[in-house]
Amino acid sequence: SLITRNTNDVQQVQQVVLLALTMMISAPILAIGGVIMAYRQDGPLTAILLVILPVMAVFIAVVMRRAIPLFQVMQVKIDRINLVMRETLTGVRVIRAFVRTEHEERRFDEASRDLMDVGLRVNRLFAITMPVLMLIMNLSSVAVVWFGGKRIASGEMPIGNLMAFLAYLMQILFSVMMATMVLVMWPRAAASSERLNDVLAVETD
Repeated sequence: SLITRNTNDVQQVQQVVLLALTMMISAPILAIGGVIMAYRQDGPLTAILLVILPVMAVFIAVVMRRAIPLFQVMQVKIDRINLVMRETLTGVRVIRAFVRTEHEERRFDEASRDLMDVGLRVNRLFAITMPVLMLIMNLSSVAVVWFGGKRIASGEMPIGNLMAFLAYLMQILFSVMMATMVLVMWPRAAASSERLNDVLAVETD
């Protein structure tokens, strides 16, 4: 377990911190700037954002809520596979002497399959994340063109403003996608950080 915590868990936390420092700082700035500029182009059309952004936020929250327990289990399974491998390497002579090779192979196969099952569940969960977010982005573009077209037809909005609004909308949604990339990795890093804190909290004898 200590080997896993000193390597895999530390790497997960490092990756999220790196992405947070590069993306999570710029993403809110882009999103807020995009909303302000979109509102300056056409106020009533900005109401579409009041529907799109909460829908995206709810979807991301549901994914994270399901992912955190899975990642906690995943780190335990990595512990298990490291333990089995280490025991096999340490006791290789004993295993050969007592002809226990098949038994050890079955132990490793069981640990590997446990890790694979959890990994598949996690990856299936995240496999639907990006397509759903892209669907929301594309539907929002369709909604802007639809309602913007009606406002252009009635003379309430110039065509140029609609094009600018679409550009700002893409900027807002792109910044949300950037933040989502970090949030997707956040549950595993959160599980890893808890395991690291457990080690740090242990008092030495």
